Amino acid sequence: MFKLIEKDEDDQFKLKVVKKEQLTHDTFLIRLEFPNPEWIAGLWAGGHYTVHSDIGDKHIVKRYTPISPVNQKGFADFAIKVYRNNEQFPNGGVFTQHLEKNINVGDMMTCEGPIGMLRYLGWGKFVFKKVEMEHKKTNVFLIAGGSGITPMLAIAQASVLANDGVKMTLIFCNKTKDDILCDDVIKDLEKKGDNFKVFNSLTRHDESKQGAWDGLTGRISYDMMKKCGLPAEVSDDILVASCGPSGFGDTISAFLGENGFVKGNHFN
Repeated sequence: MFKLIEKDEDDQFKLKVVKKEQLTHDTFLIRLEFPNPEWIAGLWAGGHYTVHSDIGDKHIVKRYTPISPVNQKGFADFAIKVYRNNEQFPNGGVFTQHLEKNINVGDMMTCEGPIGMLRYLGWGKFVFKKVEMEHKKTNVFLIAGGSGITPMLAIAQASVLANDGVKMTLIFCNKTKDDILCDDVIKDLEKKGDNFKVFNSLTRHDESKQGAWDGLTGRISYDMMKKCGLPAEVSDDILVASCGPSGFGDTISAFLGENGFVKGNHFN
């Protein structure tokens, strides 16, 4: 689709919204339809679409990874979290609030792509910054925070659906149980993949309000990753990929680096 669709002088194209469904208290599923029902996106696992929107006097650019498989024909599904205004962020997320209030079925969205620094080619082969990693990976840890789940899910999805034999471990961190995105999709994928294991961690769980929780608690740390199966000894067949809010990846990169993992070889 990216290669075949008609683009403007800025290399951008428009896709129609054909489905808008509320998934959680602050998350919507947006389905964008391709011009041809037989087309697939041509996006690599872990890659992104760029979405453009003019809101007031601002030009907003956001990156989103589909939750539908990369070989899905005719459309791409996105799980988009709405960042409403609050005390910490008085303006909230300009684009996501615009999406919630003003973007409806039948509207066109301006897109561009594909982009993304990390590409999963399948069977343990990764490309980082357009250079294929020297060693195949047999043990992959996918670390996600909040809406950063989507590119990590895309990599796990590609591996599980291809049954490529790579061991995939997902550690997914959220504030509360209600904030867990794509939970049904992840659980279904875990049932399909013998080599795919999922750990959820909550940072603000209140048992008195939300009931019992038998998962992990707290922010992702090196000790938590070891409890989830990260080997104590660094080897070339291990890769850690992460995506999350601002500073999330930097924190993970810091403790991995302190423990002998090398950027571009063992983590992205």
